[in-house]
Amino acid sequence: MLNSDVDLLRSLPLFERFGDEQLRLIAFSARHETCPEGTVLFREGETADCGYLISDGSVLMTETSDGEDVERAIYGRGALIGELALLTQTDRPATAVTRSECSFLVITRDLLRRVLQEYPDIALELQEYLRDRLSRFSQDLASTKVFEQSPSALN
Repeated sequence: MLNSDVDLLRSLPLFERFGDEQLRLIAFSARHETCPEGTVLFREGETADCGYLISDGSVLMTETSDGEDVERAIYGRGALIGELALLTQTDRPATAVTRSECSFLVITRDLLRRVLQEYPDIALELQEYLRDRLSRFSQDLASTKVFEQSPSALN
């Protein structure tokens, strides 16, 4: 089980620069949970302090829009839900509900911080990963065209 958890972690961009020792530490220290179908993992707006790595099953993400739940995404094995919560304090942007019986590796922000404190070289690698992601995001925004219309053009 530990080896399959390490393999799942290794497949994630967030952890691709981590070594085997660090991945084993995360896999061993993370909480393992199994939830039946229909379990609400978290609700939109709640404070987030962990990420859920799906090792089996699938999860539906919904957002409230105009008072109604709107399906936004379905995630399956190998997906990490709540990546941002591992790095900083944030609120959940959506509600997560299991679509089937699911197994998770629950990784807390505190666990990731402990690993980064023990392995400062990995913290630098993670900083580079985040810088790259932010740069790609900024480039995507810059390439998106926004058209402005004057109020009279709307009539």
